[in-house]
Amino acid sequence: MAQETEVKFMVESGNPGDVIDWAESAGLLSGRPVQLHLDNYYYDTPDFILRQAGIALRVRCSDDSWEATIKTRAGGNEGKNGGVHIHPEYTVPLPGQPEYPDLGIFPGEIFRDLPSGEIQERLTRIMSQRCVRTIFNVFGTTPLHEDFIIEISFDEVVYQGKNGDIPGRELELELKEGGSGALLYVAAILLEAEKAREMPLKLRTGSVSKMERAAIYAGLAEAGTPSGGDLSSDRGICQTLAGLERRCFLESDSIRAAQAFRDLGSFFREISESPVSSSLRDNLKILARDYYDKKLPDLPLAERKKALKLMLTAPDLVLARLRLELEKSL
Repeated sequence: MAQETEVKFMVESGNPGDVIDWAESAGLLSGRPVQLHLDNYYYDTPDFILRQAGIALRVRCSDDSWEATIKTRAGGNEGKNGGVHIHPEYTVPLPGQPEYPDLGIFPGEIFRDLPSGEIQERLTRIMSQRCVRTIFNVFGTTPLHEDFIIEISFDEVVYQGKNGDIPGRELELELKEGGSGALLYVAAILLEAEKAREMPLKLRTGSVSKMERAAIYAGLAEAGTPSGGDLSSDRGICQTLAGLERRCFLESDSIRAAQAFRDLGSFFREISESPVSSSLRDNLKILARDYYDKKLPDLPLAERKKALKLMLTAPDLVLARLRLELEKSL
């Protein structure tokens, strides 16, 4: 078992070469980038027993090599907040493509308190996705003299949606060696380069995994349900905002999407009226005052989604959210 700690970004503009050029100019690039073609297949029972237990079961093909992976919930908002994902991961190589993955190749403790025999008999492929992944490592030493190696993946994904294929681009920074502070350090200098317009890249934090996104696009899961949210702490604000973004961006029903934006407006108003100050709150207040209140409410729904994506790429806001979550894991 490996403990995977990574930062996920959704890419609003830019391409793999932009990130590679940044890493090289920053003196961080290690070795040559590699491009992989991945086919991902996800399995569960028809009534999603694994998903309800916080388990993701994936079979992946990369250059004719097959492997099965299980990712499990890490606890606390399923181990992810504001773009930081922390969870246990189990990967086993396979001799070829299975009709259905054998749960017996994984440690039995994963399925504790679950009817593993019944799950095995009822397993079915529930969704799939294709991905072109550009992958490379960066290495260096943080200002606190901590050595690190971080794997960067730029994924160009095509999700199998219920109404056709849906493209997406994602950037992941996965910690290989060093502490969580190193992950924050690399994310920070990446965002600072974006803020200084040193590269044509626009990022926002991604709180939804590939499997969740695939399930939503395939019509197998809901984008989210309304929630009052806990706005008494920065962490609660971060979790609430991640949930609102999920609903605004991934909700296919126009009525529920419109309600999500109304809930987002209420969120910004409550934050704006709060006398409490913090890096995260102050950035959100600026966005509420200068952008949201003046521009988003009067736009058509489709244009609101585009505008919200641009608004939430503000590097100061993204960095505040990442710092909050990564400091929690130190």
